[in-house]
Amino acid sequence: MTSKPYRLGSLWFSYCAYCSLALICLLSSSILADEIRITPDTCAITLERPTCHLDLLIEYQSQVPQSLCLWVVKHTTALACFNDRLDFKYQVQLTIAEDTMFELRDFKNNQIVTTALVKVAKFEPANTRRRRGLNWNLL
Repeated sequence: MTSKPYRLGSLWFSYCAYCSLALICLLSSSILADEIRITPDTCAITLERPTCHLDLLIEYQSQVPQSLCLWVVKHTTALACFNDRLDFKYQVQLTIAEDTMFELRDFKNNQIVTTALVKVAKFEPANTRRRRGLNWNLL
């Protein structure tokens, strides 16, 4: 009776595959546990319009009910609070001139649950050169 040398290798491979799948499942459940989305997440400013006037839609989804408050990092008061909710949608109009961080904090202990960033891009049009001379070519 001969033994096959690849038998041990195939067990090792299946063990690694099983562990990898278990790790992926654990990480994906923790990633999906607290998710915040802000739409739009970017705005553009120019020299003529140095601020963005945004109508933001903030969506949150969790797997367990939580009591949370939505904060703009530089503000001293919360925008809104939600009690024992799995998910919510909140719409707010803001004027911003620089990158702005939003936080969801636990209502009871003020601990940060998740964050999201709204970016501000400065639009600077390219300098247009004025062409001198005639616009024709002899060749």
